[in-house]
Amino acid sequence: MERSVLIHFDNSTGEVRVEAEGFEGGSCLSATQPFEEALGEVGDRTFKEEAQSQQIRTNGNHQTRLRQ
Repeated sequence: MERSVLIHFDNSTGEVRVEAEGFEGGSCLSATQPFEEALGEVGDRTFKEEAQSQQIRTNGNHQTRLRQ
Protein backbone atom coordinates (compact mmCIF):
# COMPACT_ATOMS: atom_id res chain seq x y z
CA MET A 1 0.00 0.00 0.00
CA GLU A 2 1.21 3.48 -0.83
CA ARG A 3 1.91 5.75 2.14
CA SER A 4 0.42 9.24 2.23
CA VAL A 5 -0.45 12.05 4.61
CA LEU A 6 -3.83 13.68 4.04
CA ILE A 7 -4.80 17.09 5.43
CA HIS A 8 -8.51 17.79 5.79
CA PHE A 9 -9.91 21.31 6.29
CA ASP A 10 -13.41 21.98 7.63
CA ASN A 11 -14.42 25.36 6.25
CA SER A 12 -17.34 25.76 8.64
CA THR A 13 -15.41 25.11 11.88
CA GLY A 14 -11.85 25.91 10.84
CA GLU A 15 -10.76 22.51 12.09
CA VAL A 16 -7.78 20.85 10.44
CA ARG A 17 -7.34 17.07 10.49
CA VAL A 18 -4.14 15.24 9.54
CA GLU A 19 -4.53 11.60 8.49
CA ALA A 20 -1.79 9.08 7.75
CA GLU A 21 -2.48 6.18 5.39
CA GLY A 22 -0.37 3.11 4.68
CA PHE A 23 1.93 3.42 7.71
CA GLU A 24 2.54 0.68 10.28
CA GLY A 25 2.78 1.14 14.01
CA GLY A 26 4.13 4.41 15.31
CA SER A 27 5.71 5.43 11.99
CA CYS A 28 2.55 7.45 11.29
CA LEU A 29 3.57 9.83 14.09
CA SER A 30 6.89 10.56 12.41
CA ALA A 31 5.09 11.19 9.14
CA THR A 32 2.49 13.58 10.56
CA GLN A 33 4.70 15.42 13.08
CA PRO A 34 6.03 18.12 10.68
CA PHE A 35 2.47 18.94 9.59
CA GLU A 36 1.23 19.05 13.18
CA GLU A 37 4.03 21.41 14.18
CA ALA A 38 3.40 23.69 11.21
CA LEU A 39 -0.38 23.81 11.67
CA GLY A 40 -0.66 24.35 15.42
CA GLU A 41 -1.58 22.69 18.69
CA VAL A 42 -2.74 19.06 18.59
CA GLY A 43 -6.22 18.76 20.07
CA ASP A 44 -7.10 15.07 19.77
CA ARG A 45 -5.19 12.11 18.41
CA THR A 46 -6.68 8.77 17.48
CA PHE A 47 -5.10 5.83 15.69
CA LYS A 48 -6.25 3.37 13.04
CA GLU A 49 -6.11 -0.39 13.55
CA GLU A 50 -2.74 -0.57 11.75
CA ALA A 51 -1.14 1.34 14.61
CA GLN A 52 -2.92 -0.77 17.21
CA SER A 53 -1.42 -3.91 15.75
CA GLN A 54 1.98 -2.52 16.69
CA GLN A 55 1.07 -2.10 20.40
CA ILE A 56 -0.17 1.49 20.36
CA ARG A 57 -3.27 1.57 22.53
CA THR A 58 -5.96 3.92 21.23
CA ASN A 59 -9.28 3.71 19.47
CA GLY A 60 -10.90 4.96 16.28
CA ASN A 61 -9.08 6.23 13.22
CA HIS A 62 -5.72 7.93 13.16
CA GLN A 63 -6.76 11.49 12.77
CA THR A 64 -5.15 14.41 14.48
CA ARG A 65 -7.27 17.48 15.06
CA LEU A 66 -5.35 20.72 15.32
CA ARG A 67 -6.42 23.99 16.88
CA GLN A 68 -4.96 27.30 15.81
